[in-house]
Amino acid sequence: MYLGSTPFDTLLDSAIRQGALTTTDIADILHFRIFGNPQGFLLLKNQDIGDVPATPADRKTLIKPDYRSELLLLQATALLGDSIGYPQESDGSLINNFFPQAGKARQLSSASFDTELDLHTKNALHEVPPDFLALLCLRAAPRDDAITYIASVDKMLEVIDAETTDLLFQESFNFLSDYCLSEKSCRIDLGRHRPMLYGQRDRPYLRLDPHFMLARSARMQRLIEEIKEIAWSVAQPVRLAAGDLLIIDNRRAAHARSAFQAQFDGRDRWIQRTFAISHQRQLIGETGEPSRIIGLRPHAQ
Repeated sequence: MYLGSTPFDTLLDSAIRQGALTTTDIADILHFRIFGNPQGFLLLKNQDIGDVPATPADRKTLIKPDYRSELLLLQATALLGDSIGYPQESDGSLINNFFPQAGKARQLSSASFDTELDLHTKNALHEVPPDFLALLCLRAAPRDDAITYIASVDKMLEVIDAETTDLLFQESFNFLSDYCLSEKSCRIDLGRHRPMLYGQRDRPYLRLDPHFMLARSARMQRLIEEIKEIAWSVAQPVRLAAGDLLIIDNRRAAHARSAFQAQFDGRDRWIQRTFAISHQRQLIGETGEPSRIIGLRPHAQ
């Protein structure tokens, strides 16, 4: 990790004590975590991200002496829950850095740039999906053509009828894994069958990842496309500027990103991301494993 030899817990302690979030920001994040909102996201603008060097060409050349953005991002993440990572996400880094990389132009991943990422909830297949994503913009796309779209389940249910809502609670869809052994953008059938909606009937959670979902019938496969169209019809566009902190409720909103152009001249878009879960102590109690890096757990047959 580019943060050198600094232990993560030391960095997290510094973030909690020295992060630059204002008292109003802290209150807004806590309110969002506890109560949510109909939009499924919170946008805090004009944060102190410190001195940002030229956007690197790849992670091997990532050098960032000023850690103010990391401290702020981790402070926000601590307010949302516990920081976690996944082995296939930036090699298990707890702070992910995303910028255009020439060799990943058309991958279905955050490292791409000239292909659209469809609306999805992050790690929909995983037994432990993140509860929240925090995205901090260090540098906007030079042509301001990178758009994040967010579709909340509340907005979707204003369009979906009651009969279809019931069906989405009952019908199981096969969520394929996009994780290979160490990378992403695969399509592996692990037999993970789950409904799209779950939790409280009057305020449900959402699983959605159309590119990695299979249905048991042609009719149900069409339903996936119908729900995808509804999600896009209610999606809100967000254009991130340098210093913008975007927090997405991953259980109650799907997100997407438009294609955008890359220049590879040090001025390209640069986003930092963290994941948070609200139940790490429960996981440790269930598994006995205190690691913040969470791989796929064996599937019970």
